[in-house]
Amino acid sequence: MPLPTIPDYSTCIKTPALVHPSVLKGGHPIEKGVRLIKYSGGFCVVFPYQTPYKKYAVRCWHAEVSDAKRRTQVIADALKKSNLPYFVGFDFFEEGIMTPLGMQPIVVMDWVDAKSLKKFLAEHITESNVINEIAENFKKMVADLHSNHFSHGDLQHGNIMIKPDHSLVLVDYDSMYVPELDGMPDEIKGLVGYQHEARWNNQLVSEKADYFSELVIYISLKALAKMPSLWNDLNMEDTETLLFSGEDIQSKGSSNIFRLLNTDSELSPLVDKLCEFMDKSTIEDLTPLEDAVVSKSESISSKWRGGNGYKTTAKKSGVDDSNKIAEKWGKGNGFVKPNKEDERKKISSVISEKFKKPE
Repeated sequence: MPLPTIPDYSTCIKTPALVHPSVLKGGHPIEKGVRLIKYSGGFCVVFPYQTPYKKYAVRCWHAEVSDAKRRTQVIADALKKSNLPYFVGFDFFEEGIMTPLGMQPIVVMDWVDAKSLKKFLAEHITESNVINEIAENFKKMVADLHSNHFSHGDLQHGNIMIKPDHSLVLVDYDSMYVPELDGMPDEIKGLVGYQHEARWNNQLVSEKADYFSELVIYISLKALAKMPSLWNDLNMEDTETLLFSGEDIQSKGSSNIFRLLNTDSELSPLVDKLCEFMDKSTIEDLTPLEDAVVSKSESISSKWRGGNGYKTTAKKSGVDDSNKIAEKWGKGNGFVKPNKEDERKKISSVISEKFKKPE
């Protein structure tokens, strides 16, 4: 069944008599000058809406999502029950707005006072401590989602909001998985550059839908904290991705950005894990971020707890060995450590040239 177009909704929402939910009475969509403010996606258009008492986000479907009413109500119930701080309140109204194609349902969401991830990063790109804080807050958030058996389904820079206190809020719940939705079709796949190649052929909503994009986002944040020049080198402000493009994901670890990240000892294990993920044929074989990201100290501690720690063998004297080492280095036969900084600059220059804006 055809749905109203974005221009249809844009016209109708400016007429108060056509907007039915009582919570929106006495309100109006927000305009900037003569321009109506709206945010368009592949399935919905969102209008900021001001009432005498509160500001809302009004979501209207312009493309079909199967069983949208049931999905929305089930998700709303699950999120309210979980009481997690990463979601905004919302309600589904079957009689939402009258359009040329008849009465249409809408979702009315509380407005969140926050900045999108990319906008926040643009303002704090030289503050590595702040970006690392966001990375850790992100890791904590997705771990909390996992403990409730939730997945957002479309984790990307536009759906992650950063509040003034640096806490995180998620928006756009059309692609969410909650256990009560088992068996529903996976229709909203997310953005290229964030999703595993197997996601495009995935049939059903899954608790594991976020596992790949979680690692992509976490690596991007950790890399930007260490290498802020990547923001301009990759022209991130003007792209629909963060660190990795769709071509980078398709390369399965062979593109320049992977070689650059592998020059850093902290980032290299994360990149190896992402490459391991890319070799999987289904998202069901992936692991959550908290399992994929294990610090070196945690790994060593776990190994020693298991009784597998390395035990040194006592030697009578280290004099002979030290003399041999000194003699070897004195003859110029010692191992020369590669200069990773030079290698990093070389690869970064190649990447910067590739993404340079045309004159």
